Amino acid sequence: MVLPHSECPLVSVVIIFLNGEKYIAEAIESVLGQTHENWELILVDDGTTDGATAIAKRYAESYSGKIVYTEHPNHENRGMSASRNAGVALAKGEFVAFLDADDIWLPKRLQRHIELMQRHPDAAISMSPTLLWSSWNEDRRAARKPWLTADIVHSLYLPPEQVFQPPELATHFLSVHGLGVPGICSLLIKREAILAVGGSEDQFRRLYEDQVLLFKIMLNFPAVVLDEVLDHYRQHPESACRQDGGMKGDALARPVFLEWLQDYMIRQCITDPALWRAFRGEMWRFDSPRIWKLANLPNAIINRWGMGSRRFVIWLLTPKVYHGLRRLFGLKPIEFRQVENATQV
Repeated sequence: MVLPHSECPLVSVVIIFLNGEKYIAEAIESVLGQTHENWELILVDDGTTDGATAIAKRYAESYSGKIVYTEHPNHENRGMSASRNAGVALAKGEFVAFLDADDIWLPKRLQRHIELMQRHPDAAISMSPTLLWSSWNEDRRAARKPWLTADIVHSLYLPPEQVFQPPELATHFLSVHGLGVPGICSLLIKREAILAVGGSEDQFRRLYEDQVLLFKIMLNFPAVVLDEVLDHYRQHPESACRQDGGMKGDALARPVFLEWLQDYMIRQCITDPALWRAFRGEMWRFDSPRIWKLANLPNAIINRWGMGSRRFVIWLLTPKVYHGLRRLFGLKPIEFRQVENATQV
């Protein structure tokens, strides 16, 4: 199939990859299958040592003018942030969308986000819920623990079609301890906004590199929400999150992210009181962990669960009932409302 070529694509899609030969073709095919066709695809190789490099190069050769392959000098591994920046540097589109090499998009993914951004031209970023995709693994479906292969919608818990001014969303996500933060595969961002904030931070090579970029955008530009699942975030043991320790690795990486965020807000002279209250409330978990556990015993107990146990409870109750009960008992409130131009949860 020959896709239409545009000198100025509307969307630049960036796929970064480090190995992943088992999944990368499916990710690329999900871009090729988009109903919106005015895109370019930039494949950024972060020092791959398996067959993913050859697969990416074959697609670039087959779709010359639509798909571009690039790598760091000397085929170096420079991390996820540096690779995203390399992709953005080559991008020509008005918008940038990121898709990791082990995830996929549904066919109308780009179309829906573009339509949303066209309805709300003041917004610099759109975001949608992400599906935590476990059912792809047919080999595990017959296991005695079916909840391990149950798909879970990672909802945003935000009203759709509403434009949020900075720093409303940053305040919200800090207030709920990161609940509902969208995956990077679920964003569409204006390229000029990414360039204005300096792109991703190279020091974040793996965990939290996506949230660093997201928070930089949310702290500086308006955002709008789409209430439709269009992205499948594959759950598998070779993912960067699992390799870095899963939930335990996340718990170690989050205070590093928060320290960076504090320095960034100081450098940017951000003084919003609601934002800083939410930030201090989140840092309390790490500055005084024993006191926080005593004051938030239900949260502390849940945070000790493994992902398998948490998945079992969500599967048993359904996500809607599970989060409803959490809200009822005061565990990470998830309702969003605006009061006098400040975000409160």
